[in-house]
Amino acid sequence: MISYLSIALPIPVQKVFTYRYEHEMSPSDLIGCRALVPFGKRILTGVIVELGQPVQGMKDIIEVIDDTPFFTQSMLRLTKKMSEYYMCSWGEALKAGIPRGMTPQSVMHVELLTRIDPKELIVMKKRAPKRAALLEVLLSHSGPLTEVYLEKMLKTGTISDQLDALENAGVIKTTRNLEQGAKPRLQSMIYVNPEFMQDDQKLRDILHSLDEKYPKQASVFSHVYLQQKRTGNGIAISKVKEDLQLQSQSPINTLIANGILISKKVEYVPEPESIKDSLAQRDESLLNMTLEQKHAHAMIHEALHEVQAKTFLLHGITGSGKTLVYIQAIRSALALDKDCLLLVPEISLTPQLVDRFSATFGDQIAVLHSKMTNQERYEHWRKIRNGNARIVIGARSALFAPFRDGRLGLIIVDEEHESSYKQEAPAPRYNARDFAVVRGNIENIVTILGSATPSMESMFNAQHGKYHYLHISSRADGATLPELQLIDIREHRKSGTLHGSFSEEMLQAIIQRVIKKEGVILFHNRRGFARFQECPDCGHIPMCKHCSVSLTLHKHSGMLRCHYCGYAERSMHSCTICGGTDIKEPGTGTQKVEEELQEILIARGIKAVIERMDLDTTAKKGEHRRILTAFSKKEIDILIGTQMVAKGLDFPHVSMVGIIDADHQLFMPDFRSSERTFQLLTQVAGRAGRSGHLQGNVFLQTSHPEHQSILATMTGSYELFYNDELQSRKEALYPPYSRIVTIECAGPDEYAVHESATIISQLLPTKGQPFLLLGPSIPFIAKLKSQYRRVIVLKGNKNEDPSGEILRLLMKKAMQIYADKHAKQSVKVTIDIDAYGSV
Repeated sequence: MISYLSIALPIPVQKVFTYRYEHEMSPSDLIGCRALVPFGKRILTGVIVELGQPVQGMKDIIEVIDDTPFFTQSMLRLTKKMSEYYMCSWGEALKAGIPRGMTPQSVMHVELLTRIDPKELIVMKKRAPKRAALLEVLLSHSGPLTEVYLEKMLKTGTISDQLDALENAGVIKTTRNLEQGAKPRLQSMIYVNPEFMQDDQKLRDILHSLDEKYPKQASVFSHVYLQQKRTGNGIAISKVKEDLQLQSQSPINTLIANGILISKKVEYVPEPESIKDSLAQRDESLLNMTLEQKHAHAMIHEALHEVQAKTFLLHGITGSGKTLVYIQAIRSALALDKDCLLLVPEISLTPQLVDRFSATFGDQIAVLHSKMTNQERYEHWRKIRNGNARIVIGARSALFAPFRDGRLGLIIVDEEHESSYKQEAPAPRYNARDFAVVRGNIENIVTILGSATPSMESMFNAQHGKYHYLHISSRADGATLPELQLIDIREHRKSGTLHGSFSEEMLQAIIQRVIKKEGVILFHNRRGFARFQECPDCGHIPMCKHCSVSLTLHKHSGMLRCHYCGYAERSMHSCTICGGTDIKEPGTGTQKVEEELQEILIARGIKAVIERMDLDTTAKKGEHRRILTAFSKKEIDILIGTQMVAKGLDFPHVSMVGIIDADHQLFMPDFRSSERTFQLLTQVAGRAGRSGHLQGNVFLQTSHPEHQSILATMTGSYELFYNDELQSRKEALYPPYSRIVTIECAGPDEYAVHESATIISQLLPTKGQPFLLLGPSIPFIAKLKSQYRRVIVLKGNKNEDPSGEILRLLMKKAMQIYADKHAKQSVKVTIDIDAYGSV
């Protein structure tokens, strides 16, 4: 039979496309399957979302990839809502739900056919600079290059026009190949022949015979038998060799050849890492709960049994045992035969959390995050999809975990206030916290948002009855909150008693803890060595070639790096402008903090093992776990880090936290800077004194002790901060009273970018509308990755337009007119709903 199917494609066009497909199955069974389809010169992977009607000029589907739907009905609903809310295409939202490496890719390869004369290239640079730049990249390489690589090297956006022109001129040749996605990995499993499993006498005879003649075979046979008896399943050949330390597979092969063991190829199912040194201290489910923990769990337990959508905001101070409440809530859900999803904001949190949950739930856990290889991610995805994982722990993208329809029973969003739940690029620019609540409503299940410092929006929702508020006000395990000591760094600067970045009080506290072998965490939210290099003679500061920012000094590698686009160059030993040799290195990063502290301690006769934990030291796979394991075993005395050390870490031996510069992001051009400062300082302070036998101390260095964020941190008063900040937000019409939307224009031509932004702002009606329009303006970073930028900010009034529907409708109309009459190929327009950047 022939069906007409509507397919959502991963392109920024807000419509679905109809294709024809000849098949022998029910058309409704195709909904949710992925399909390869022709689209212009490309082959794209789309998702069949609904049955369609025949249209003129439609093409045939090349292939339906899946035997069963890749997306469930509830996931189709979630992605549809996501595309509507965030104003992206349905295909882009669906693409976010497909793990990287799982989709066949149509890849264009570009090959140079003729060598270009240098004189001809000089002429082309004046006449067609983009084409000339593209040819220079091709000339500098041997062999074909991919279109993606060329665009990455040129940093000028799409190059399709340049490729067409050069191909028509016979200078290059382009070819498209289809690269397949990840596939299931098979492994060899061995089992005891069922004939012997059912006959005890035969089993004893075989074992006796092997014991006498072939002891290695007897050892293998016994190992496989015991495994099969214990688990009801076989064991991988590789695992038998590892467990028994076999140098050769010969004993296994002989047992298989003699029919005593049977070998089968089965799909590999990933298991939690075999961890020699677990970061979990104990099975936390065995701990007694406090009265407040019991109350929180009772409310959640009751809601799970009611089988209806309900969202809880669990506000528990640092160290109050929110994780124990999560564990008990998961146990309640599993008892109802429901699966669970736990979202975490940082990849750095997953090693300890996975260990803590594995201590209770064993191998029922699957993990999803961006540091995994494509094959690992695919295998864990399959584990969830096939029902072999009951609990999924992951970062933002785990929101799309492929639970079967009706299986998911509980979603937990840990550290719900974290901005890393918001995707910045590419589309959809979704907030995983907000859409966890949406998924919970679609699935008709319970959602828990947990934090010691809830976001302004979540607390506002709780106060207005949208969420059920649960509060845990005291620490678990008999622990008490740490004592905070404020150090006014201005006084130390005046008196000349500052030792690099350290006050004498903080240094003495560090030395005392090192001597007593107690853990020390030092927090400084800037990586690298110094903010930049500067020549005091001529004032030259090395800047990024692609962004309007200075380059950060990374002393250990001798490089200056851009933290936005990755551009790097050698650090200056002498000024490249005037030749001056007195190069200054103002500002402080984690590398500098580490170096200063090591020098000071050595000078005072103190030996300490210091390690950094930031993006530089954890870039290599497994480094998060290595550092955390060494710190938990007291092999590291002092852990210096960025916000990676500020959240979720639970080490009983940590008695001191030092905050090097509490003011780092206090005056950033962002209305959330005060909130983020308070949250970050409170979270990192909470790492100290988390066990009942050690009093925690926090030393906070600041030049602004009077600021509300600092005062609220010092008093431990969330209410003080929330009430003051809420009033400020109301007066300035910022969230939670408004919805912030940004429209960004970006491109290599600054004039074209400014013109496009001006046109869009003029197309948006403002008189009598439920929003304010600001801009277009030049953002804090005017140029990013070789693209000039202009930003329009819209403040949607939630009182007048609660859902934002009016604002989105007017934006759609304006953008449609812009696309039809004014759009420039060189200018990219990006819409960000509920924007989190500097606005």
